[in-house]
Amino acid sequence: MKTELFIKDLLKQDKSGQFEFKEVVCKDAIGKTICGFLNNEGGQLLIGIAENKEIKGIKDADKWRFEIEQYLIKELVPEAPATVSVENYGDKQLLLIKVWEGSKQPYIFNGCIYYRRNNRTIQASSKEISELIHKRQETEIHWERQAALGVELEDLDFEEIKKTMDAALFDNKMKDIKKEPFEFLSYYGLFQNGNFTNAAVVLFAKKPSRFIPQVRVRLAFLDQGKVGDVFKDDQLLEENLFKNIEAIQNFFEKHLSFSRKFENNNWKRTDNYVFPMAALREGVMNALVHREYGLVSSALSIIIYPDKLEITNSGTSPLKQSELKKNHLSMPYNPDIAHIVFLRGYIEKIGRGTLKIIDACKQAGIKVPVWEIKEQTVKLTFLSNVKLDDAIDGATKAANEGAVEGAIEGAIEGVTKGVKKKLVVLLSAITANEGNRVPDYKEATGLPDSSMERYIKHLKDGGLIEFKGDAAHTGGYYLTKKMKAQLK
Repeated sequence: MKTELFIKDLLKQDKSGQFEFKEVVCKDAIGKTICGFLNNEGGQLLIGIAENKEIKGIKDADKWRFEIEQYLIKELVPEAPATVSVENYGDKQLLLIKVWEGSKQPYIFNGCIYYRRNNRTIQASSKEISELIHKRQETEIHWERQAALGVELEDLDFEEIKKTMDAALFDNKMKDIKKEPFEFLSYYGLFQNGNFTNAAVVLFAKKPSRFIPQVRVRLAFLDQGKVGDVFKDDQLLEENLFKNIEAIQNFFEKHLSFSRKFENNNWKRTDNYVFPMAALREGVMNALVHREYGLVSSALSIIIYPDKLEITNSGTSPLKQSELKKNHLSMPYNPDIAHIVFLRGYIEKIGRGTLKIIDACKQAGIKVPVWEIKEQTVKLTFLSNVKLDDAIDGATKAANEGAVEGAIEGAIEGVTKGVKKKLVVLLSAITANEGNRVPDYKEATGLPDSSMERYIKHLKDGGLIEFKGDAAHTGGYYLTKKMKAQLK
């Protein structure tokens, strides 16, 4: 959803228990409001809006965004995930602050417990405080906070824990007081009363399926649709959440073809994968974070068909399908898991996941995806305009049939057919425009950042390209004599 449409949609609402707007930045008022949201049902605070809803804007919005992020981390107790974003509206900039309903109520700001009553932020009464404490006691018995018996320190993947700590500190998403992995796990409730929790296992165990078999994720690629009985690829992932994210991304890169158009023979791409990776990323993260892991029969599957892709996970949604297509807030089913994923940087803006999915699909020119919500499952279906095997257009097919494809076949072994297709695209771009650098070829081909260096290395190791010139400034990639001879 474009930012201006998003803001217009937001301002259709009146002030309520979950929505507030203010004209100017006042840290104290912001802290009280966000504390009230955390102690109620979550909420959104839009800053730069007059009482009559006139768009006033905020000067130095980026500076204020950083200051408010750090202020909320420092002053709210306990620490809670909050996103502060700069939203553009015409030539004005606004600040939007979002939080989920807090999972560790009551929250305290400046020594007081604030509560959201109707459209006002007030100090909570003794009755409301008692209700908040009771609600917290109920959340403490939620599955993700229960002890995972038999899990020892050596069962955890400390590389992933360290990556998460580094990402959170780099993005200034947590206080710089948690120096050691064990301290980090304890601070965020993943180690309690002498035991690691189920959430800790899902997030960071080396082999979580040893302790929680239902955490597995199934990936499958069927090239003949549901009626076919031949799987071109069928995998069962048994790693922790972060390792699974990487495996799922590799699976997509392996099996999703490109829908490609070029302009004036200059290898300038105008579109991307058949399904936009940004949308798939959000869909996968939603499934992993909101999955009901506590069910023994819990399952998560990602299946690619010739004309669609389905993500199905165990769980339910408090929202109707129509509500997912609008601005909304939802309480994550697994708040501890969601908080760590937020710290790692996979959740960038709270409450925008489904909107980002829809917007990415519209920009890619494909149909809006379909959510199917049942009693115990949620399925998200992406619909393609073309069959995957037909997704590469005539320009790329011509290259595949010519000297470029032949050169790759003769020089590079041990890679999948999908990777070879992408190497053909990259080598064709270098053939058309020698002397450019990786960012130029990434823009020209649309190949993902995470794979470009690997593809370049394949071509270099195969003796097809070489780097010439100054590595820091003027250098670029050129065809080798061997490759030029083959083209002739």
